[in-house]
Amino acid sequence: MRITSLVGLAVATPIVAFSGTAQASTFTFNSNVIDAGASINNHAGRYENITTSFDDQSQKFSWSSTFAPNSNGNLADGGWLVLSDGKNPKGGEQKYTMFYMDGDAERLTAYTYNGVNGSNSWKDGNSVYLDSWNLNVSESGDERTFSFDLDMSDINSRKDLGPDWQGTSFADNIGIWFHGVNDFEAEYNVDGSLKDFSFASQGWYDTNKPVPTTKVPEPAAMAGLVAIGLMAAKRMNRRQQG
Repeated sequence: MRITSLVGLAVATPIVAFSGTAQASTFTFNSNVIDAGASINNHAGRYENITTSFDDQSQKFSWSSTFAPNSNGNLADGGWLVLSDGKNPKGGEQKYTMFYMDGDAERLTAYTYNGVNGSNSWKDGNSVYLDSWNLNVSESGDERTFSFDLDMSDINSRKDLGPDWQGTSFADNIGIWFHGVNDFEAEYNVDGSLKDFSFASQGWYDTNKPVPTTKVPEPAAMAGLVAIGLMAAKRMNRRQQG
């Protein structure tokens, strides 16, 4: 399926199930659902789907991006990603996390983003290496998907990265700056940081617009609401029987 117009959907989940329960919201963006304003270049592979979510209480961040070969047969084997809370991430020096995806080694590496319209944060002396993790890479037919789930609480809450530091988070507004690349090559230092990062060609998926919000209870809060409903029903039934 070739994407000609993409759509973003944010799902906000404010929770007040019962007294003492903290509010929590999970926001989800799916490129196949709503956004008409994305800038897309399929030179390194055709973008089939992007789905990402963020929980503002647990700070859990998830990402999934699926590519298919483009008309030249190119299929992304790596990429880089910066997310914001709705602003164009470019220009946000030392404000956001920049993720590097290595589909060959199945590695994900993070740095502070230097705000430049390019991939060189990893070798910018002012950027900080944050961490590295496993990257999930799956194949289905001729499609390839990169995905990961991270707890961003430690990185997002760092105080040593400057007063503007946000890390990775979004709510009912999201900014995505994602470049898939092909013929990707990378080398790593002992600590997991990048030693080299190169590619033959790149494409992109960029969007930074507000997205609609739908309120949906999270499972834990839903269970609390159901329990309250059952207790109320029992009390009403006793009154009726009495």
